[in-house]
Amino acid sequence: MKTMHMLMMPMVLSGGLSTAALADDGGLSPGKLESLLNDADAYGFTHYDEVAIDDGGHLEVEGWRDDGWQLDIDMLVEDGSLLHEKRHKDTIPDWSLTSDELHQALNNAQEAGMKRFSELDVDERGHVEIEGYDAQNSEIDIRLERNDLTVTGVEHD
Repeated sequence: MKTMHMLMMPMVLSGGLSTAALADDGGLSPGKLESLLNDADAYGFTHYDEVAIDDGGHLEVEGWRDDGWQLDIDMLVEDGSLLHEKRHKDTIPDWSLTSDELHQALNNAQEAGMKRFSELDVDERGHVEIEGYDAQNSEIDIRLERNDLTVTGVEHD
């Protein structure tokens, strides 16, 4: 009987760990997001218009290289490896965020209360929206002005 209890202990511990992992699945930590964006920069991105985590553990990144190629890639969140790529020749729009602006927007969102990231979207009208989770693991939507990346609105769901 003692043997059975000893054999069950790893199952109990691993079940607890997987539950913790699932509870922690609400977006990306700032450190993990930074690492993945560094991978995207190294891949050639210089301008961004969308960054989003999907349910399958992938990070989708859309933007442009400095030579005008528009990129749409999926990366594995676990290690940053490239899963899928689409590209076509296009012109870099003025409203897209440079890598430095993207990092500044994310820093401003953190200062406004975002603790975990799930999505960033920039549109041609100059709107920047960042979605994620606050310290209570509630959804938070943060809007920023494109020109100076100041926070113009915070909504808690």
